[in-house]
Amino acid sequence: MSNLKLVHSGGNSVSLTTPTNNPSSNITFKLPQADGTANQSLVTDGSGSLSFATPSPYQFSSWYVSSDYTPTATDVTIKNWAESNADGYERLGTAPTYSNGVFTMPSTGYWRVQASMIYYHPTANGDTFAFTLRHSTDSGSSYNHFATIGGRFGSSGDGSPSNQKFNWVVAGTFKVANASTSRLIVYGVDIRTDARIMGGTQAGATGGYCTSMHIEKMANL
Repeated sequence: MSNLKLVHSGGNSVSLTTPTNNPSSNITFKLPQADGTANQSLVTDGSGSLSFATPSPYQFSSWYVSSDYTPTATDVTIKNWAESNADGYERLGTAPTYSNGVFTMPSTGYWRVQASMIYYHPTANGDTFAFTLRHSTDSGSSYNHFATIGGRFGSSGDGSPSNQKFNWVVAGTFKVANASTSRLIVYGVDIRTDARIMGGTQAGATGGYCTSMHIEKMANL
């Protein structure tokens, strides 16, 4: 086994060596003509030519509300989220960390969020409301919304029955410049404290009747 040894002026060295096992044939790698840019990786075209390229930043995770969430205030952070337990689910990359309604993204970049909110009234009470996606850059001290959707429920006086379950989808993209101080929440505005955010399970053939959310990284900064 041979080595290519590069000796530093200080005396220590760096070596390139052959594979542990004997290759099936002679292999030649052609180095790039110029250096790449910051954060690029060395990739091959499958024929021995190497070049610098930017790795795909794409990664995703899916989440669901694991049990019905009863709002504790009319303006409130939606809680009870858990990473998907759907039978065929598998995340790509690193998932956000989650605690008590608050998500922390694992890296800087441009992130897209889509939340499907199943909201209902056990008793038919009139309601005009909104769901928003909110982002904080100061570890959750303050939030600004970057996406919103609203709706209205009729009351029993309007002829509306109880327990009608409707799905509102809110989606948007936000920038994470500092992952350590960036926070994400799903927020209810003017929702009733006697209403429910539908939770459940995504496991099994009859699962999936619950509020859910998809979080994906679209690009690096």
